[in-house]
Amino acid sequence: MSVEFNKVELTAVAAQTEQFPQRPLPEVIMVGRSNVGKSTLLNALCRNKNLARTSQTPGKTQLVFFFTVDDSFYLVDLPGYGFAQTSRKQEEQFARVSDQYFSQERQRAAVLLLLDIRRGFGDLDLQMVDFLDYYHIPWQIVLTKADKLSRSKQNDARFKIIGELKKRSEALGEESFHFSSPIMVAANQANDPGTEELRRFIGSIVR
Repeated sequence: MSVEFNKVELTAVAAQTEQFPQRPLPEVIMVGRSNVGKSTLLNALCRNKNLARTSQTPGKTQLVFFFTVDDSFYLVDLPGYGFAQTSRKQEEQFARVSDQYFSQERQRAAVLLLLDIRRGFGDLDLQMVDFLDYYHIPWQIVLTKADKLSRSKQNDARFKIIGELKKRSEALGEESFHFSSPIMVAANQANDPGTEELRRFIGSIVR
């Protein structure tokens, strides 16, 4: 079942746990490197190009944004990580805010781990995967900026990432908590089928 995203409201902008919303609803969390396209994807999912401000200077947002969708779940936008020009102090702030969020007992339906399809996994992305699996937090890979590649190169990149996930699971010999094959999105394109697939996925885990 697809989520309609008919009513989306910015519920909280939090720098500390006391500012997190207290209403108990399932949460879908968006994480990824700075400039991976979280704001663009969030706007596309919610059919509102002005909902999340897309910054041309990655590494600046150090807050957690909670959006209430159709009065049924939260879409949570965590700070991006790994921007080269971010100061050590800013990186520590990002880590602190994210750690505060994950240390809370909340109804996490899934983490959407966003990867730029042209770049695949970086070291920090793999650290996030290790973190999510260690704490048994379910996650789903979303490949952004698919419109930057041809169809054949999209498929090549997707299969490469699937292969890396398989090798990782075999090497660790442990259960991984990812849902299914990566979802490719081209959020800049109107009526993107990948964005609609992601809406259906979200609907399947929050209903």
